[in-house]
Amino acid sequence: MNKTFLNTAIRLCMIGLTFFSACEEAAIPVDGDGTPMKLDTISFPVVKAVSYRTPPEMGNTEYLYFGKKDDYNFKYNLIKFDSSSMTAQTPFSYYNDSLVVVDSFMMSLRFEKDSIENNNPEFQLRYFPDGGDSVFSEFESNYLNFDNTIASPVVSTARMEADTTDSNSTKVYLNFKLDTTILKVFKDTNVTDFNRSFLVELASEETESFNFISVDKGDGNGPQLTVFYRQFLSDTVVLDTAQRLYNSVGDLSIVIPPEVSNEETSFLAVGMAMGLKSIVLVDMGGWVLPPKSVVSSAELIFQRAQSDTLKNYNIISHPIINEGAFQSFSSFAEDPYKEEHNFYTASPVVNNILKINHRKAATEIGRAKLTNYGFKLQTSISNDPFTTVLFHSLNSSDSYPVMRVIYVLP
Repeated sequence: MNKTFLNTAIRLCMIGLTFFSACEEAAIPVDGDGTPMKLDTISFPVVKAVSYRTPPEMGNTEYLYFGKKDDYNFKYNLIKFDSSSMTAQTPFSYYNDSLVVVDSFMMSLRFEKDSIENNNPEFQLRYFPDGGDSVFSEFESNYLNFDNTIASPVVSTARMEADTTDSNSTKVYLNFKLDTTILKVFKDTNVTDFNRSFLVELASEETESFNFISVDKGDGNGPQLTVFYRQFLSDTVVLDTAQRLYNSVGDLSIVIPPEVSNEETSFLAVGMAMGLKSIVLVDMGGWVLPPKSVVSSAELIFQRAQSDTLKNYNIISHPIINEGAFQSFSSFAEDPYKEEHNFYTASPVVNNILKINHRKAATEIGRAKLTNYGFKLQTSISNDPFTTVLFHSLNSSDSYPVMRVIYVLP
C-alpha cells in the first residue's frame, strides 16, 4: 500500500478514534416499562503516579528537522525509498537491462516554506552500501541506538533552490544530484530487498532550524528519488529519455532532546520530542462489578498544571500489562511498560482538563478479567511534537488525579 495513503488513513482513524473515545459511553439500560435502572457512582483514588522518559519517537511527525530549536539538536535524518516507482511500478532491477542506460538520479526534499530566507546552508548526503535489507526503524531508531558511522562518506551536497516552473506558486527544494555509482548498489540482484536508505545532515553546525516535509504529512510532498534513464530499442536506436519517480516509504528525524526540567519530573508530563510519558496506578482495591451491571463511564481525570491556552491536543492511554516503578522519575533506553492495545482510548484536553474514559478496561478489571497494573499516558501523533503538557500529580492539594466510575445496576 502506498505509504502516503496509509499515513493519511492512519491519521483519519486516529482523529476518529479520538472523537469516538472522548464521547463514548455505554447506553443506560431500561426495564420493561422503559424506566432507567439504578445508577451508582464510585470514585477510585490514584495512589501512585510518575512521569518517565524514553528516547524521542519521531517516526510519525509531519516534518524532518535539521539544526537546532529550543535546545533540541537535530543531528540528521534517515529516509528510505520504495522498491518500485510511483506510476509504472518499475523495480530497481529493471535498470539491469543492457538496453536501459541510467544517466543520473536525484533525491529531493521539499522545504516547508515557499521562499528561501537569508541563511541557505549546505546539506550533505550519505547512503548505506553495506546496510542489508534494513537500516533503521521509524518506531525504534533513536539517538541512543542508531550508529551513523555505518553510513558512507558524503556522496553529494546541495543547497535549497526555488522551483519556479509553476507560474502559480513557487516551491523550494533541496535537490541532491547523484551519479550512477549508488544505483549499481540499489539494483544489485544479490539482495532481494536492499535498504535504499539515505542519511541527510547539515554540512556544518547551525543555530537555527530547517523543516522539510515528511512522508507522514500525507500531502504527496514527501521525499522523492528520481531516476533519469534512456531506453534503447537496439544498440543504436534510442526510444526516449525518461524518468521514474520513487516515493519515500519511511523517514525519521534523529533528535537529541534537552535535559528535563524540575517541573517535568515533578508533574505528570507528556511530550513527543522530549520523550516524556506518565503512568498512574488507580487503587480499585477488591472492587467487583455487580453481576449484570454495565459500566457507563470510567473517567480518569487530570487537571493541567499550566495556565496557557492549549488547543487540539490529544492524549492517548492504555492499561499497562506489567508492574510500574513509581518511586521517582526515571529515564529508559526503551519503554519498559507494555500496553494492552485492546483497551486503547484517546481524549482531548478541554479547558485544561483531561478526561480519559477507560470504560472497557474498568469493566474487565471489575470482572476480574484484567489485572490492574495502571495506565499509561502519552502524546498523540497529531500533536505538535515540541509541546510538553504537564498535569497535577499526587502532591497537589486539590487538583490530584482521580477515576470516577458510573455503572448501572439491574
